Amino acid sequence: MRWLRAGVAILSVMATTGCPSEFGRDGRIAKAVHKDAQEQVIIIRRCVDQERKRVCARGQESSKECLECGGPP
Repeated sequence: MRWLRAGVAILSVMATTGCPSEFGRDGRIAKAVHKDAQEQVIIIRRCVDQERKRVCARGQESSKECLECGGPP
């Protein structure tokens, strides 16, 4: 049964060698998460206080426009 352990070990090594390109600091997934986080910050910063008060008036706190401005003031 040593061949079974060796085979599992080889498959494990082969599977983990692709992970840094996907999950590492410069990986595709890390870049996608970073881009999404930047987009969220830009959306929240887009509205000034006066606009946020207008869009998030009483009864409109859950509207799409209010949520894009970052929520109620």
